[in-house]
Amino acid sequence: MRSDAQKYKLVSDIQILMQWYYILIIVIGALLFAILSLVVWYMNYISPYPTGKVSDNISVIKTGIVNCYVYSKGSKRILIDTGTSTKKLLKGLATIGIEPESISNVFLTHSDPDHIGGISLFSHAKRNIGEKSKVKNPEKYQFLDDGEITDVNGIKIHAISTPGHRLGHTAYIIDEEFLFTGDALRLKKGEVQPFLRIISSDFEKQKRTIEMLAELDNISILFTAHNGFTTNFDKAIENWKKVKRKD
Repeated sequence: MRSDAQKYKLVSDIQILMQWYYILIIVIGALLFAILSLVVWYMNYISPYPTGKVSDNISVIKTGIVNCYVYSKGSKRILIDTGTSTKKLLKGLATIGIEPESISNVFLTHSDPDHIGGISLFSHAKRNIGEKSKVKNPEKYQFLDDGEITDVNGIKIHAISTPGHRLGHTAYIIDEEFLFTGDALRLKKGEVQPFLRIISSDFEKQKRTIEMLAELDNISILFTAHNGFTTNFDKAIENWKKVKRKD
């Protein structure tokens, strides 16, 4: 027969075991809640466009949660952002029949890892990014001023400072009609909205950036990094025009 001390120890061990069991249940529940929240967030905020052609001179590549874009004019090609990884970018480029070596210039909207993940594929190319951006090996980059225009073999790239999401964030107008905005904004049901507040360095600046972009003329297609694109720029951004701004 067990002594009273043994019985007490057994009860105590069972109580400790039950406490750890309840803690484990709570931890598992919290993890499941976090995963569910992430799924809901993804479905509500992130909707990258599938890899393929947008037009004769523009192709979109889906690299996980991020879209990057190839712009072509004749045999000349540039790339806007490089996605989440070299593996995913290589797969996307292969799908649209483009070799990395054929891209002469890369234009980065900012230096977050999901936008520069494939940059190592382009040691041969000229790398461009907005001034004040923080990057490793800055000597390998050309830093573009706000309003600076670059001509790449007949492709006109106009850099526009778009602060709010990250320091140095830059949008690009290509050939005066195609606007690539990176994470300066997002699209939801065809309407422009600010990108996520929780990962924006200055949310108020981001809203002012959208108001500035709303004043642009002759934009035929608006491209985002996480929500594809729209061919109805004026309709998508009309609520951000200063005379119509909803506070």
